[in-house]
Amino acid sequence: LLQSKGLLVGMTGDGVNDAPALKKANVGIAVHDCTDAARSAADIVLLAPGLSTIVDGILTSRAIFQRMRSYALYRITSTVHFLIFFFIITLSYRWQMKAVLLIFIAVLNDAATLVISVDNAQISRRPDKWRIGQLITMSIILGCCLTVLSFSVFFIARDVFNIPDDAGKQSDDDTKDGRMETIIYLNVSSAPHFTIFSTRLAGFFWENLPSLTFTAAILATQVFAMFISIFGINGLTTAIGGGWGVSLLLVSLAYFVVLDAVKVFVFRIWSFELTVKLWPTRARKEKLRHRKERRLVEERVRQNIEKVRKASRVIYAASAFERAGRGMLPA
Repeated sequence: LLQSKGLLVGMTGDGVNDAPALKKANVGIAVHDCTDAARSAADIVLLAPGLSTIVDGILTSRAIFQRMRSYALYRITSTVHFLIFFFIITLSYRWQMKAVLLIFIAVLNDAATLVISVDNAQISRRPDKWRIGQLITMSIILGCCLTVLSFSVFFIARDVFNIPDDAGKQSDDDTKDGRMETIIYLNVSSAPHFTIFSTRLAGFFWENLPSLTFTAAILATQVFAMFISIFGINGLTTAIGGGWGVSLLLVSLAYFVVLDAVKVFVFRIWSFELTVKLWPTRARKEKLRHRKERRLVEERVRQNIEKVRKASRVIYAASAFERAGRGMLPA
């Protein structure tokens, strides 16, 4: 009955007679010291006595889901930014970066994101599910915003500060300046990486602060990238000085706050109705129609309940006045 109304149903049991219900439920939970029949029919088997382990399991699974969702959103965003920026700048301006720097970006970013497993995940109050359309759309939006930042850094460095772009020059060319390559490297390394502080939550980043280990790992990798850009490493990066290094890191930090606001805005306007408008299918339209019908029924029920409550209050007040009037009559 509950499943027919679209609800997720959980069932606990320990005996043979509970096996059919455990099998039918969305989540069948066999308690401690259950029979073999209940254990084989259940989705989850509790190894400790009591039902408190169910709560622990739900909290742990939701924390894991949030970390997976955070990593997926961050990784797709970084990939979109990486591909769009280098695809356009390579074809349009014949500009390229050393392959070793591209590998360096990937290694540093992957090493830091490993600590997402110890992050303070925000546990949702309701059951979670994958919303692939929302995930991909958000990743594309954030990736395009990061691409705008990278092109802004490139053109400002080239046209405002007159730094040679070294377009069309190979790595072994003695006339290559190299500073533009280091500037873009630091921007592409830091800007997407700081975005992970935003993608870990659906709300604003300050609503649930990350763990100390997580924060330290992210900052350490980008401080390291900043120092090798400031001082340079022979054969890897050309020194750009402290002004450029610190400025690029601060710009990336400030831009992540802007992206956080964009993310919150998109999440707030996102709804199933918007999904039907963007990607209309027969199944989605039918589902939306059923949802609207159910909302109308729920609204009518709510209004009827409110009417009954008002009538009850009126009857109660009338009876109270009647009792008070009887009490005032002379004996």
